Amino acid sequence: MVARQVIVLVMISFPLGLAGPVFAEENQSLTVYDPAFFADARPATASDMIDRLPGFSLNTGSSARGFAGTAGNVLIDGRRPTSKTDDLGNVLYRIPAANVARIELIRGGAPGIDMQGQTVVANIVLRQADSTSLVGIVRNILFGNGLDVPGASLMFTRQSGLSSYEVTVERTVSQSDDSIGAGHRDLNAPDGTTVRDGARRWGAERTGYNLHGVASVPLLGGSFTNNLTLQESYYDSGVAYTMPATTIATIDRQTNLEFGSHWEGNIGATDLDVLALERAGHETSLNTSEQPPSLSLFDSASDTDETIGRVTARYSLSPSLSLEGGGEVAYNSLDGNTSYVVNGAAVALPSANASVAEKRGELFADATWKLADHWSLEAGSRFEYSTISETGDVVLSRSFFYPKPRLLLTWAPDPAFQLRLRFERVVGQLDFTSFVASSNFAGNGVAAGNPQLQPDRHWQMEGSLEWHFWDKGALVATLLHEEITDLLDYIPVGGGLDAPGNIPRASSDYLTISGTVPLDRLGIEHGLFRPNLMFRDSNAIDPVTGQKRPISGQRNRQMVFEFDQDLQDWRSTWGGAWITAVWRQDNFRIAQLSVTRSLSPYIYVYWDYKPSPDWVFHVELDNISRYNFEIEQFNYSGPRNIAPLSGIQDVHTSTEPEMYIQIRKTFN
Repeated sequence: MVARQVIVLVMISFPLGLAGPVFAEENQSLTVYDPAFFADARPATASDMIDRLPGFSLNTGSSARGFAGTAGNVLIDGRRPTSKTDDLGNVLYRIPAANVARIELIRGGAPGIDMQGQTVVANIVLRQADSTSLVGIVRNILFGNGLDVPGASLMFTRQSGLSSYEVTVERTVSQSDDSIGAGHRDLNAPDGTTVRDGARRWGAERTGYNLHGVASVPLLGGSFTNNLTLQESYYDSGVAYTMPATTIATIDRQTNLEFGSHWEGNIGATDLDVLALERAGHETSLNTSEQPPSLSLFDSASDTDETIGRVTARYSLSPSLSLEGGGEVAYNSLDGNTSYVVNGAAVALPSANASVAEKRGELFADATWKLADHWSLEAGSRFEYSTISETGDVVLSRSFFYPKPRLLLTWAPDPAFQLRLRFERVVGQLDFTSFVASSNFAGNGVAAGNPQLQPDRHWQMEGSLEWHFWDKGALVATLLHEEITDLLDYIPVGGGLDAPGNIPRASSDYLTISGTVPLDRLGIEHGLFRPNLMFRDSNAIDPVTGQKRPISGQRNRQMVFEFDQDLQDWRSTWGGAWITAVWRQDNFRIAQLSVTRSLSPYIYVYWDYKPSPDWVFHVELDNISRYNFEIEQFNYSGPRNIAPLSGIQDVHTSTEPEMYIQIRKTFN
């Protein structure tokens, strides 16, 4: 099925006979975009500029432990931001567009460029002129039910010679869930009778506070950067049903602290990076389910710590061949405690309390070689060794060693076209919270902890076609196939419970088509059409039934169609998006099958007004069609393979529209 979709969509998405691109081009791997390229959009930040890069999709990185393999696909002056806690999207949003000298788009790798394990990277080169700016932002999110969530931030930046300083103070607002709204629930009994009642969800926004500071100064012929981040966030959510009266709620609180130091410089002809990072976090969560006279409480608290040291050296043997190598050491820990109480009586759970510690070391080496005018090769490997020990309800220690080879071959016969082939072994990380019992009363109920987890391993084979046309146009099609060992999912652990565990084998196919199509030649001046299509197919053997089924938690498809148009006379940009309703996501537990479906599209429109370079007014109407989604749960009286169906809960929700308003003022 995926193969047929590849053929059809590539034929649709890659029209024939289009003229090649017009841009400042250095070579087949490196394309340079200066500020004039983005002038029509009147960008206020580096984030606005990144959003307009043809054929580029921002990847903000992952939150995995360690520094390797967690990077996003944007560099600042050739360097990755030191902080892990501070989101890459926030970093880009704090850089004024006036401070950007150019953006270099590196596709498929190039000698001497640190690709951070990505196949495509954007490098933002900043101006070196002295400057000082103060940016104030006020924002508010207004929901259709009358709720509003205000936020504000103040950002100071200073560039003086080779030194730079940055301070941000913020009352944060981030959307954690777009499912709030009202609807109904159908309770279908095995005898065919149905009872319908009302359903209401709340808790879309995570709010909190953020303090972030960065100082970068010259040191020992290089650049020495220190960053400090303090974050606190709050999230209250839940669902209520009317018959019988039931309220399920979650209260979550998180506090995070991070300090990082990074030195980058040269020792002779060798580029050297030295990094040290320390992170600590505390989280509490209370999950309650109340259906009088019954009351269930699941309380959890955890403390996490991460310490990282990393050294990277890069050396160019010639203009066409560069080498990179280094090592990383990390110590990670989690202390987790949980309690489960039903009607005042404590319920024992496997691995309810645990202290988990990991000592991990990694060595890596990589070579980038420009084989010929149109061919380049990146080859290397990482070698990871770790020891994970657990104390508490279970005392256990295990060690792992994994080589992780990587090969990337790029063919670029001209600047407009590129073919990339990647073969790589990717090893996942064990989520320490999976060692401790958890709960989700609104979804799958209570799960035990599992100290016997193995990391999942993926052999990935990926092919990407990228084509640039019409100056600002680009289309990218990528097909990824994965062979997975020890897939992380839920498995039975006895006593009628399941827990995070491993499924021996699984496979996954993933197709994406994305890009930017300029509409000027179709009569829509300064208009851009941006499709982003995703199709996924996967197979795993269900540990309960022994039958083949999709991987839990994977959405099978998503189709996003965005439109933007710059209105020069009005000093404005307007646009919107239509996000398809055709997707499904399955979750499999020992006594429940849950299916989530979207039943109507998600639509938003926005307007940006920029009367001058120092003012930006943004108004956005989200979910104007009030999309509907369904969560259907098939509940069994025991394991699905032997127990009868005890009932079906089918919840339909009509979600709330939102209005997002933001005013940004820059003081130079």
